Amino acid sequence: MKRVVLNLLTLTLTLALAATAAGAAAPAAPGDLADPQGEPGVGPMFGPGHGGPPGMGGHHGPGGPPFERDLFPPDLVLHNQTALGLSDEQISAIKKLLNETHPRILDLQTNLDRVTERLGGILKSSRIDETAALSAADEAMGLETQIKKTHLTLLVRLKNLLTEEQPAKLKDLRASLTRP
Repeated sequence: MKRVVLNLLTLTLTLALAATAAGAAAPAAPGDLADPQGEPGVGPMFGPGHGGPPGMGGHHGPGGPPFERDLFPPDLVLHNQTALGLSDEQISAIKKLLNETHPRILDLQTNLDRVTERLGGILKSSRIDETAALSAADEAMGLETQIKKTHLTLLVRLKNLLTEEQPAKLKDLRASLTRP
């Protein structure tokens, strides 16, 4: 019985970490932090269980955490720069922000991949070193938190670069893109 519980615990932990690592994957290019249409809860911003494709829910319900509706992914902003009336200064500041953030996320993701791989190796053993497994899991979860915090910092700073009118325009644009 004890062995069955341990096997279930190991499987659950492995699946949770694999899913989280996949959800926290580094963006392919600066700005690829959500889907191209800027749907909230899509992409690696908050990882699995925190949104996902519309209608999929997660523990925050459809579309991710409610506060995510007030933030705008760089892709949505930059793909609609004319409609938003972005100034050259705003565009430069957004590009600078992305160029500063992308290397940080890439470093964190590389470290997360290494730790997740190490944890996977620990969990493959016939006898699992509990201390080593929990230590690696703590390290992985800490890196995931740093990735999410870095993404959130980017989105907050991006919103702060916008004028009073531009967030309302972005909400309208996003709503028009997500309507069937």
